[in-house]
Amino acid sequence: MADDARELAAAAPGLGSALDDARDKFNQLDKGLRQLADGASGLRDGTDKALSGATSLSRGLGTLNSGASSLSTGLARLDNGASSLNTGLASLASGAGKLDNGIGKLERGAGKLDSGLVKLTDGSGELAGKLGDGAARIPDYGTQERDSRTDMMSDPVRLATEVDNEVPNYGTGFAPFFVPLALWVGAMVTYMVLRPVNPRLLAGSAPAWRTALAGWLPGLAMGTLQVAVLLAVLRFGLGLEAANWPGVVAFLVLVAAAFLAVVQAVNALLGPPGRVAVLALLMLQLTSSAGTYPIETSPGFFQAISPWLPMSWVVSAMRRLISGGDTAVVWQACGVLSAFVALGLALTVLAVHRGRTWSMRRLKPELSL
Repeated sequence: MADDARELAAAAPGLGSALDDARDKFNQLDKGLRQLADGASGLRDGTDKALSGATSLSRGLGTLNSGASSLSTGLARLDNGASSLNTGLASLASGAGKLDNGIGKLERGAGKLDSGLVKLTDGSGELAGKLGDGAARIPDYGTQERDSRTDMMSDPVRLATEVDNEVPNYGTGFAPFFVPLALWVGAMVTYMVLRPVNPRLLAGSAPAWRTALAGWLPGLAMGTLQVAVLLAVLRFGLGLEAANWPGVVAFLVLVAAAFLAVVQAVNALLGPPGRVAVLALLMLQLTSSAGTYPIETSPGFFQAISPWLPMSWVVSAMRRLISGGDTAVVWQACGVLSAFVALGLALTVLAVHRGRTWSMRRLKPELSL
């Protein structure tokens, strides 16, 4: 044990030296670690700065890219502007040429204007001289002479009127309208009293035209009597004056014949409903015959049907026969009314042919008056 202690004592100085070496190395190691820590801190600061620089670099690159795009757009606009400028310079050059020509024309026109002003000055002097001469020739009217010319100055134009066909009163102007109206109503009443077609002749073997005339001639006799009574009242009762009384009489007999033929045909073809149809025809003729107002003031429908209805022709012809005027209208009306007589009798003949064919509808009519 003593030996161990001696060995330990002998080794103690070496152990102390080793401990000193170890402490020195530890101190060096601690110093190195501190330097490493300082280096790591510096590295971290450098890394942060590098990161911040990279961020700034990225932003700068974005700004650079945006600036490059704006630069590209600006260069394109600059190119377009240069093209427009080139075109404008060409137009300017052309306009400058035209301006030069215009200035030349203006210079020549100024020369002509100067010459014209000289002529105007001479003409003004001549005009002043002539006006002076004319003023000297104007007569100096006195008070009496001026008063005598007052009427001429206040009424320089006078209107001269001339009446070709005078209508003495209101009734004379309306007679051409109410006379045919009375004859149409008379024809309606006639065939309310008489049959348009005689049933005995219809059932017999007589020709159709004879049967039609047999129904029309009695009506014509009554119509002629109506004309006589109507004209007697107009002439002796109301004092109507006419330019052509024989023409009025003959024409109204023709009017009565035409109206009776039309009314007979409508009643023969349609039977009892024909009375309503005849009344409807009367309404159409009253509105389209121009008896009260000119036909041009009526609606287009009545202007269109006016030439196709007999009363329009009767009114026009009666105005010429009563008040005077062109008789060509009267002869035209006579032709039209003769055509209506022929048409009415032809339709009555057709009704006679149809009436000789019996049917259940004829044996038991739907409407009976």
